[in-house]
Amino acid sequence: MWRVVFIVFLASLASACTTVRSHISVFHELDAGIAGTTYALVPFKEQEGSLEHKTYEQAVKQELNAKGFKEAPFEQAKVVVFISYGIDTGKQVVTSYPIFGQTGVSSSHTYGTVQSYGSYGTYSGSTTYTPTYGVVGSGVGSRTEYTRFLKLDILDKAAATEQKIKKLYEAKVISSGRSGQLAAVLPTMIKALFVDFPGKSGSARTVDRSTD
Repeated sequence: MWRVVFIVFLASLASACTTVRSHISVFHELDAGIAGTTYALVPFKEQEGSLEHKTYEQAVKQELNAKGFKEAPFEQAKVVVFISYGIDTGKQVVTSYPIFGQTGVSSSHTYGTVQSYGSYGTYSGSTTYTPTYGVVGSGVGSRTEYTRFLKLDILDKAAATEQKIKKLYEAKVISSGRSGQLAAVLPTMIKALFVDFPGKSGSARTVDRSTD
């Protein structure tokens, strides 16, 4: 019985720790001298005043600062940073799962006593079996899987003031999973993006990180 409880306990631990798999693609023209570059993170019009956006914005600023960038007022910034993000409505995914149970007996032990009466005798005893556990079958279920995305662009501010677009860096992060709450996974996706920053231009990589 204790083995079944242990298996259930392990399953509960696995469900409590969620891993986000982020697929990242990057293109950029940043050089090796990016340390010390001043930046301003500017929200899109629909993001202005959003507390949710402010939370993600702070997470991006923290990562940029850790990579040597320096936040500055817009007038003093050399580059401008934009972020966008979203989540779809989800799709149904059919899955199979193992069913655990008793698969047999590994050993047995018999205990008893013998009593003799002349040429006759009696025996009484009991046998204890040690069961084995494992996969005894499979079941089929379904779940809703959501796709989340994050985009980060860094633009040359001097070109932008002349109404020209000169991108210095663009990245896209995509993840899929059971969580339909963007706030629960986007901070982890942001951290995944900066694991190797700026990275090789034209590269694609996958990063697995546990949610905080």
